[in-house]
Amino acid sequence: MIIEWRKRHSSVLLAVSVFFAPGPSGASVPLRGTLHAERDCEAFVSKKKKSNPDKARLEPGDAYVILEVNRPQQPDWVRVRVEDANPPERWVEASCGRQELSETPAEEEQAETERPIEPDDPSLCGTAGLQDSFKLALSWQPAFCESHRGKKECAANFPAAYQSAGNFTLHGLWPNREACGINYGNCEHRRPQREFCDYPSPGVNAEVTRQLSQVMPGTASCLERHEWFKHGTCQVDWDPSQYFEVAIDLVRQFNDSGLNKFMAANMGKQVLVEDFLAQVDSALGEGARQRLQLTCAGGKLTDVYISLPAHIQPGSSLSELIRTAPQDFRSKCSARFLVDPVGFSR
Repeated sequence: MIIEWRKRHSSVLLAVSVFFAPGPSGASVPLRGTLHAERDCEAFVSKKKKSNPDKARLEPGDAYVILEVNRPQQPDWVRVRVEDANPPERWVEASCGRQELSETPAEEEQAETERPIEPDDPSLCGTAGLQDSFKLALSWQPAFCESHRGKKECAANFPAAYQSAGNFTLHGLWPNREACGINYGNCEHRRPQREFCDYPSPGVNAEVTRQLSQVMPGTASCLERHEWFKHGTCQVDWDPSQYFEVAIDLVRQFNDSGLNKFMAANMGKQVLVEDFLAQVDSALGEGARQRLQLTCAGGKLTDVYISLPAHIQPGSSLSELIRTAPQDFRSKCSARFLVDPVGFSR
């Protein structure tokens, strides 16, 4: 449980190591106090997974507000607020410093600890690790380029072999929080940039960058930078390379399920939405269509959004992820759409 301090208490400080109030065995215990860092320690979002997406560390000599400990007696993990980290609530080893507890009135302590976190609190829409689902956003690149002809990835001489084979391309992998709608994002609170290439490089390794340039043509316009800072920073399980590696695998699974062959066979033709959805069910499992959103523009399919569960294990089967995802079918297409071929229409 995360406790926020709303005022400073003028109470006496007690050494944490002397005594902890009894609590359920193995349960974390909310506390008030201060950890005085005595050594340089890594600060984890998850102590179990050792996840630290922004490489946050304690600074020896600094004091940090204590939020909770992992067990009531002789804890080996303490959760503190690291103000410059995102999210700021971090687990550190108890040996990282000297802990002190502040004594507070029982009724005030109870009121603070029992105050619920409001699920629709707008302040949570920029806090990482609170997603309740993911969306895999795929583009039909030829239709995208019809209205974005000035983009580098839409230039006449841009390699289009991947799209020509009927493959959808990667737009992004988006952590979602239902209460935030489309506003869950930018969890590093970085100033939005007009040009994607004005964002700093997220530091994706060379091999993932190579693969990404194939499945995400938008890398020619630095789309991956925008996607990382707007969406990738709101999950806490993966660094940038791992995040894009998961997204690459998912888009390839979608295409290789047989949907690329379906799209290639219908390039330049009108397709019934029902036929496309039937192909999705055939390729990815009965009911998969209920986890899709379709977008069309000018009678052409432009985007497919796939609903996925809140937690994704790298290497997971896409069909299995879809099966366990929340249903969220929507379509902004009429009864049929055009599978736009590569190249600009006149």
